[in-house]
Amino acid sequence: MNDRLPLWRRLRRQFWFQVTRGVLRAVQALPTGLGRWLCRTLARTAPRVRPRERDQARRNLALVYPDRPTAWREALLGRSALSLGETLYATLTVDRQAARGFPDVAEAAGPDGRGALAVLRDLLAKGRGAFLVTGHLGCWELLGAWLAGGLPRAAVVTGTVRNPAVDRLLQDRRRALGIEPLPRNQGARPILRALDRGVAVGVLVDQNTRVASAPVEFLGQPAPTPLGPARIAMRRRVPILPAAMVREGDRWVVRHAEPIDPDLAGDDHELAARCNRALADLILRNPDQWVWFHDRWDMTNPNRET
Repeated sequence: MNDRLPLWRRLRRQFWFQVTRGVLRAVQALPTGLGRWLCRTLARTAPRVRPRERDQARRNLALVYPDRPTAWREALLGRSALSLGETLYATLTVDRQAARGFPDVAEAAGPDGRGALAVLRDLLAKGRGAFLVTGHLGCWELLGAWLAGGLPRAAVVTGTVRNPAVDRLLQDRRRALGIEPLPRNQGARPILRALDRGVAVGVLVDQNTRVASAPVEFLGQPAPTPLGPARIAMRRRVPILPAAMVREGDRWVVRHAEPIDPDLAGDDHELAARCNRALADLILRNPDQWVWFHDRWDMTNPNRET
């Protein structure tokens, strides 16, 4: 099918593939301090050269923090850009962290005094698989690699990059780290098969995508929220663990909420709302590490449900 594309589009795809591969190799070859500085510098300049995303972030911050002064929100926006730089560096060098046994990652005790891995292992022992609900908070790619290093099996529901060569590069990196990619555009079947094998499946539910969604409160406002994970969890009685990996000082720390039992939810909307509340709580504790630049509350999703 790629051969049918116009030459200029094929050349553009090849160009961006080479750029992506080159950036990966270049950052991995740099000393840690220099690499972090470079990624933070790139992220700091992003709001200046991407005014559309910058203005979207300002609208989002005003929506969630209407009573805060503009200067406070602008400072948070600046810190969020720097946090994206830290996330970018950790993402580009995740294989280096994995090879060293994740020395910069720590677990924080959850509500029951245990870490996320211990809780997740207990949930998987029930034999129905498990969902790890997270979002674009802190370093989600490093979280997936860390989980894969501590569990027999791990998978993540992923989007598909329109450039097939770049998509293969990214998915192959995940596979090399022990993460099984489950493309979102293939529907529920790959997710169900993974759960049947007792796999912990990571799902990021904090963005507005074109999957079947319904308006569910998120950070105080109705937001299009995917219902697929909630429906699968209710039908298959799959336990859910909300978690995220956030930056605290010089370390990445895995924090998690109390596991969610789908049997205690009345319907899929209520279960999705419980997931949103748990994730929102993690975000509000680390607001500078969430991706505010996304149009999260756009209610014009063509696959919107009531």
